[in-house]
Amino acid sequence: MAEELLKSIKQLSKERGISSDIFYSAIEEALLTVANKYFHNEADIHVEIDKDRGKIEVYCTKLVVHDIEDPIAEIDWKEALKYDSKAKVGDEIKIFLPGETLGRVAAQTAKQIIMHKVFKAEQQKIYHKYLPLTGTLMSGEVSRIEKNNIIITLDVGEAILPPKELSPKDLFRRGDIVRFYIKRVFPEGKGPLILGTRYMNDFVIELIRMEVPEVSEGIVKIYSISREPGFKTKVAVYSTDKTVDPVGAIVGMNGNRVLSITKELRGERIDVIAWSNSPERFIASALTPAETVKVKIIDLMDNRAEVTVTDETLSAAIGKKGINIKLASKLTKWNIQLTNRMESKSENRQKKL
Repeated sequence: MAEELLKSIKQLSKERGISSDIFYSAIEEALLTVANKYFHNEADIHVEIDKDRGKIEVYCTKLVVHDIEDPIAEIDWKEALKYDSKAKVGDEIKIFLPGETLGRVAAQTAKQIIMHKVFKAEQQKIYHKYLPLTGTLMSGEVSRIEKNNIIITLDVGEAILPPKELSPKDLFRRGDIVRFYIKRVFPEGKGPLILGTRYMNDFVIELIRMEVPEVSEGIVKIYSISREPGFKTKVAVYSTDKTVDPVGAIVGMNGNRVLSITKELRGERIDVIAWSNSPERFIASALTPAETVKVKIIDLMDNRAEVTVTDETLSAAIGKKGINIKLASKLTKWNIQLTNRMESKSENRQKKL
């Protein structure tokens, strides 16, 4: 029995990629648990596992005496002869756990403890593998969907994408390959330990970094980003090298780079804007695709600005459901108030009158 058990430990250790010491520790714990019930939890119990010979011994030691004062630690000389025919008073003898009891331990108690320890060991393995990867992109295959949670199988362990971490355009089926941003790694839990997101701005930032070498190399920097997941993202960029056009680097030849990112975001539009230390210029660019006529700083302390746009592009400046102006305000950190050229002319006539 012991030889087969130890062989199975080596096989499990190899299959799971977990140190065999975890399994031996589990068996030892299981044997001690049963031995404590068989002998006494205060008895001097020993568990010896010979990995090379495939042998397991569980026993307690007792002192051979004429008159027993402590039945847990002592044994009568005549009783001791049943275990050791050469026993004499003053000797310390071993009383072994019966083989049939040892067999039941391997089949029952040990199994529960081993599986618990293996589960904990696997969780620690996942935690230590992915914790350093927090804040990076990862991809895996959708294995199942539970209560709208996307469960993704990785090389080791699983990741979970809850509904709140998905874009409205994210619809996945079993077998799909999904890319996500590692938001957090938990040390333990009942389900997947890796929390992913496709909702956070960081997901888009990492997609850009992956797609654009100039960003990953630090030549082009992302100044700020604002996003309405599933609809539109605005990203402001600048270059540390005057010879490199930051917007062009992100967009790529024939728009191939930005199109690749848009595809990953399921068609979400991306506006790439050149950052400027001039608030007027930056605000005007942020309102793209609207044509800005004039930017007037109203209050520097409260970051309020009035922007005049052409009549034809007023609706574009506002955007569907006000998304464009909302994202422009977030991107620039300015409270933008829109007026069109017709309104401005009307106001000027009233002043003259």
